[in-house]
Amino acid sequence: MVKIVKVDSEVYPLDKLEDICTHIERCGRTCYKSENLITQETAIPFITGILKSGHESVIEHANVIFSLPNIAENKKVFEMRDIRGLNISLEKDSSDGVEKIIVSGNMRALRDLARQYNVHDFLYAIGISLFYIAENQAPQFTGIKIEGVQKSRFSELHNYVTTHSICDVGAYKDVTRHRLASFSIESTRYCNYSKGKFGSELTMIEPCNIEKGSEMYAEWLKCVNMIEESYMKMAALGAKGDQLRMILPHSSKADMIMSANVAEWKHIFGLRCHSAAHPSVRAVMKKILEECYKIWPEFFASQYHEFSDAA
Repeated sequence: MVKIVKVDSEVYPLDKLEDICTHIERCGRTCYKSENLITQETAIPFITGILKSGHESVIEHANVIFSLPNIAENKKVFEMRDIRGLNISLEKDSSDGVEKIIVSGNMRALRDLARQYNVHDFLYAIGISLFYIAENQAPQFTGIKIEGVQKSRFSELHNYVTTHSICDVGAYKDVTRHRLASFSIESTRYCNYSKGKFGSELTMIEPCNIEKGSEMYAEWLKCVNMIEESYMKMAALGAKGDQLRMILPHSSKADMIMSANVAEWKHIFGLRCHSAAHPSVRAVMKKILEECYKIWPEFFASQYHEFSDAA
């Protein structure tokens, strides 16, 4: 019989520059369910392989926040706002009252900035050569200072949250429509659930909109068990993961890593925690909202009290 689990969410913290690589590896290995392979030495080879393949979406889960003096030569950075994942604003620093240029972005955005505008300053400031596009390039800006990794004292544009959620495939298909966020999803192509690593079983998310014990629930359970039986028979006939996934239903459990800045999270919560959202999407988003509120009550208090069952 299929394994049935409930929706759940947690925040993946990232507080220090030196943890960027291990954070990215943790996020990326979720896609392939290879977390068991993580050691103190595996992050660099893992990320090297990602960069070599050109599939850089995984490195979007690490964001760095910078400040620059508000001087004429630095204002040209505002002309580079077309880089996806890069946020730029002029803000007064609460620590000294001085107006500064604030730039933040994920590691992919900073690499795209180097590729498109030949601006390597931010990558050099971080100092992890693994991510460099080129070395020994001339600086373009003056006085760059790192203000934080994921978290900062600046506005919602420059504070980021990475979450890990257990949800159903139908829910993550809806959530990934949000273009200003980054996602890494458990791969039903590369994960073969007939293997012992997965308990030789399919895992389904308990439906939140079908009453457990009802005739309808019994019919749903019968259906997913029949799918599991066919999945295992196809696997025994030699089917590969990309063939097997063709019969997986929307109820299939998936691990989802999601990163966005606070401004985007608030937008998403306003849509996806609302009663008009699909119940399975609402369930996972309300879980994430509760976790975000624990970190930043000042940012999420209003939505937490409006939408959370725990409020």
